[in-house]
Amino acid sequence: MVMKYTPYLKPFQTPEQIANKLISDGLIIDDINFAINILSKINYFRFKIYLRPFLNLETKKFKPNTTFEKAYAIYCFDEELRNLLFMQISQIEIILRTILDQEISKFTNNPFWYLDNDLFDNYIKIDSIRTTLRNEFQRSKDQYALHYKNKYYNQEHNDFKDMPPFWIISELATFGNILSITNNLKKSLFKQEYNHNILDSLSKKFGAKNLKELNSWLHLIRDVRNRVAHHSRVWNCNYREPSGIKSKLDDEYQPTKSNKIYLLFVILDILYKNDILIDDIKLSICKLIDKYPTIVEYLASMGIPKKWIEDE
Repeated sequence: MVMKYTPYLKPFQTPEQIANKLISDGLIIDDINFAINILSKINYFRFKIYLRPFLNLETKKFKPNTTFEKAYAIYCFDEELRNLLFMQISQIEIILRTILDQEISKFTNNPFWYLDNDLFDNYIKIDSIRTTLRNEFQRSKDQYALHYKNKYYNQEHNDFKDMPPFWIISELATFGNILSITNNLKKSLFKQEYNHNILDSLSKKFGAKNLKELNSWLHLIRDVRNRVAHHSRVWNCNYREPSGIKSKLDDEYQPTKSNKIYLLFVILDILYKNDILIDDIKLSICKLIDKYPTIVEYLASMGIPKKWIEDE
């Protein structure tokens, strides 16, 4: 199929012109100066996605009684939600690194376990992660990195002799790096007596039944984290459905949609109840909804059932 391209000829529009165009499309703007000020600070391409819930998609006009302030309230809700999630996911990231290292270092009696090819299903992929981490480590000017580089080497891997123990290198690892490592661990090598598996035991500390389920949760957390880090919209985006979560919920707490952020909230609630997180995500979300009541009408588009909010 041959693609037909046309030149992009849409002209630049000032915040004043954009505000007037919105008014002509049926948006109610009570304070034009306020709207112009907001549009001067927030790129319209970024802001218009928050106007979409109020649009009639057939006529391309705004639904009756739609105000600029309502759209801006959703924008502010999403901004504060990103900040809240950043703090929660940061805690998860730190604790995940720590527990992962403690459990595997203890089991293998090897602080350089991440350099052991035998522990991984796809060590070639892990080599790519190792190379990335080594580059970060060599660039690091932090005192702990300089101290190690000036004094030590390891005998674990000939190609990565300059790499430090996992507890050091993990400080430079991204969430994606850690997830790649947990995804590639050769689970069969971590069996204990009575058919217990150290990786499943580690996962249970987070409230997951096994490593596969935990990795599924971490994939969702990673995806949301990436959107948060890039200041992207999070509140009503589509996400992958994490495994094992819906089966943990009673009927009244089932999501209105399975690919929305509500199931992340459920995961964070599980982590809170397992002492991984120190803040009650449900309480924080409810406070945020109380602050921006405009969002109440759109909770279903986040996957949130009414019962979850009402049952405090």
